[in-house]
Amino acid sequence: MVPDYAPRILSIHRPGQMAKHFQTTGNQLTAACRTFWHTYFQAMQALQLRQGRGLDSPIKDRNLGTTNARHVGVFEQFWRTQLASSLGVTASEVGPRQIRFRPHRSKRFDVCWPLQGEPKILISIKTMQSAYRNLTNRIEEAFGDSAVLRLYDLPCSFGFFFFMLDGRVPRGLAEKGNLRPDRIGSGEVRGVAPFLELIEEGGDFFRLDNVAKYRKQAIASSRRRQDAITLAEESLLDLVAKEPSLEPTVHYDAVALVPVKVRRLKAHPKTADEWSFATSSVDDRLDSRPFIRRLLDVAKLRRLI
Repeated sequence: MVPDYAPRILSIHRPGQMAKHFQTTGNQLTAACRTFWHTYFQAMQALQLRQGRGLDSPIKDRNLGTTNARHVGVFEQFWRTQLASSLGVTASEVGPRQIRFRPHRSKRFDVCWPLQGEPKILISIKTMQSAYRNLTNRIEEAFGDSAVLRLYDLPCSFGFFFFMLDGRVPRGLAEKGNLRPDRIGSGEVRGVAPFLELIEEGGDFFRLDNVAKYRKQAIASSRRRQDAITLAEESLLDLVAKEPSLEPTVHYDAVALVPVKVRRLKAHPKTADEWSFATSSVDDRLDSRPFIRRLLDVAKLRRLI
């Protein structure tokens, strides 16, 4: 499904003519974030209802509600359209592609141009809106994607886009509750204790009016947990090339990190427009606005375009 923002993000230039100074705008990315978040929120809410759980109970087994990854597909479509627009080609010429390096080894990439012949520009996309304890694994996966590409000597211009939900949980400020209020003192421990914050803060609740029964009787430590947003920024700076290079290295040619704070405009949002979004600042080297332009600059340097 093509998101409703797609017709509005095309640059104005002739088909087949590369945009000279292409740059993704904040409004374009906000539109994508709005569609992404609402898609994810609806999937989680539907999961909660299927499980027979009230909206004042913590979310359980999120992965069961995101198996089709429609929310991630929003960003995949967004960057395909952005890349096609920057190159002056039709959107049908950019898309996902399974690239076979050897008869025994292949890998799927989220965004690829062209779709036939030698790949020239690739983008890998990941998102994180919960389970921040898995951040290290996500960073290692990102490193692995680049390492595989370079191991098989593909000179492609390669980029990495990472969306993170910014809020009290990823910033290490949220309170963590009990695993199950009816098992306090029983010695039985199962699952992961919920964060007592709304889902848009990275927490595990749609509504907090019943959250008191999940609160711990005494907090053993008030020590702040790690700031996952800052850690992600520092880690991604290790992965991005310091400057464009003629010879490809294991580093990404461009990286975009987009931490976004989400707020409800209505108590019970039913449409994508009933949310507000604010992108947190990051190091200039991870800025999403020149992301595509950086990939094109490297592709030109390597005579790929």
